[in-house]
Amino acid sequence: MQKRILFLLFSMGVSAFAAKAQSKTSDLALIAGVTKHVQEEAAPKKPLKPVLKYNPVYWALNGSLTFYQKVISPQISAGCLYETSCSRFSRKALQEYGIIKGVALTADRLSRCNRISAAGISRDRFSAGGKVVDEPSMYRFK
Repeated sequence: MQKRILFLLFSMGVSAFAAKAQSKTSDLALIAGVTKHVQEEAAPKKPLKPVLKYNPVYWALNGSLTFYQKVISPQISAGCLYETSCSRFSRKALQEYGIIKGVALTADRLSRCNRISAAGISRDRFSAGGKVVDEPSMYRFK
């Protein structure tokens, strides 16, 4: 029994060390030779629309996004292909377009969030840091 407990503690320590040892530099940044992360600028908060302010579905989605960003995302430490991470994109889309279009844009973005889809992206959409620029405001009808 004591050997199992020691093995469990040892494996937890090794996994914690391995999580710390992972590089947070994305593949595209390594290819481009850029080691700095693109810092997202903090935009001033806009007041919520009354429809979203009192909608429990919006608050449930927003709470699940907050849980993911604070608890799950730091554990994964994966490099994102996009300049605005998928969870931040989802939050902006929900605030900007509402629940229905925000969830649709989030599903579209998550389906494109892989290295295979990077092959179809034009070169002018890449930023100087080697990441793809994709904001919810780009999906507005003109």
